[in-house]
Amino acid sequence: MTKKILLLSVMTCFITALYAQKNKSTTAYAITTVQKGQSNWKEIRLVDIKTGEAIQDVYLDGQDIETLNARTGKPVQKKDAVASKQQLDNVQVYTFSQNNQPLLVNGTADLKNTKEAADKIVIFKRNGEFCSKQQYDNPFATNSAALAYDKKHERLYYTPMGINQLRYIDLKSKTPKIYYFEDENFGNVKHAGDVANQITRMVIASDGNGYALPNDANNLIRFTTGKKPKITDLGAISDDPNSKLSIHKGVGGDMVADKSGNLYLITAYRNVWKINLESMTALWLGKINGIPESFQTNGAVVDDENKIVVCSGTSIEGYYRFDMNTLQAEKVATTVQVFNASDMANANLLENKKEKEQVIEEPIVTDEAKEESNAAKKFAEADVNNNNALLVYPNPVTDGVAKLSFNNQPTGRYNVQVLDINGKVILNQYININSKNNVQEIKLPEFIGKGAYFVKVVSEDNKVNLTTKLTVQ
Repeated sequence: MTKKILLLSVMTCFITALYAQKNKSTTAYAITTVQKGQSNWKEIRLVDIKTGEAIQDVYLDGQDIETLNARTGKPVQKKDAVASKQQLDNVQVYTFSQNNQPLLVNGTADLKNTKEAADKIVIFKRNGEFCSKQQYDNPFATNSAALAYDKKHERLYYTPMGINQLRYIDLKSKTPKIYYFEDENFGNVKHAGDVANQITRMVIASDGNGYALPNDANNLIRFTTGKKPKITDLGAISDDPNSKLSIHKGVGGDMVADKSGNLYLITAYRNVWKINLESMTALWLGKINGIPESFQTNGAVVDDENKIVVCSGTSIEGYYRFDMNTLQAEKVATTVQVFNASDMANANLLENKKEKEQVIEEPIVTDEAKEESNAAKKFAEADVNNNNALLVYPNPVTDGVAKLSFNNQPTGRYNVQVLDINGKVILNQYININSKNNVQEIKLPEFIGKGAYFVKVVSEDNKVNLTTKLTVQ
């Protein structure tokens, strides 16, 4: 009897551990508002990214929590201060809207009654009333929109938008604790109205380091997470020569990372860049399709199906997710109104395109040279006209993007493959045809060389099998 009970206990623990591990990939930490629909991003919750439900409260505004110096472990030095009457006569005054954000005119903060403060004290005017107290000590004193989950050390790193300081929540501590890297510059933000220098994107990359980026992308900050953390300003991100849109034109949003050491920036208005950390360059990949204009993409995480889930700081109607290969989005089915959130974070990494291609490559045969020769002959003799059922343009392709035009084909899900003349799969992705005349866009891999290729399209039920030629220049 004892052995049966012991065995049952072991099995229960094993099943529980498996469930917890599976559940971990479907959740994310989010910087939320106190109540749904507000804009005071001062709380942290664990949310289910498939249902939108809030699972756990991690930090609530006004919660009694111990704040400690990240280097010494000693209590943080209190810096909140009330300005004197004399100081109030010589200050900068910013007009704020009711949601606690600077009023913007053409993307620039609208400054009212501007005066240069000799002592750099900033006074905020909210709803017609002056707030003469500089907020600093509170963990989320000036709201936050940058969060990163460090799975290895069980920490949530973040930075307040108006304070140039890195902070983290210790998730392992028995009693709630937040650590500040005091007197260590984390960016260049001067105050809550300094929109360009506000850090609104943060992620833990595949190298275990954290990366943070301000709105203007003029300084990428790296921070290590080991025993002796180091904060390094890596400088500005440059635009890739092939990029059609500058990364410095984006604002807000979030970053995710892939397994190959790259970062991906998704801005608030649905533009996507790939950031190469070695070259410190950013390539614009395009704009996400299928998301309403009113839905700002403020937070982003990778889900368990290698897609990116985005939340909004302005909408409570749910989340969207999109495929990085197609940038096509779909709404995540939710049964509840979600917390609008300024940022999200989990430990999932995006699977790299090249890794996917290695999995789907044709199997290697014993006589490789003979097989390649036969494949080349087969494709050379193939009927590639298909009675105009499939057309590719522009052809030749010069910018890595091709459009597929389908004429009078059944609606449904199709597999698109780009192959070289030897039959090796270069690109593999799925598309949906929803009308008789349908145009789909494919993005060729960055490593593809100049030459002749074939595009093969097969319907999910294998009733449609189309092939056409493609030239890359």
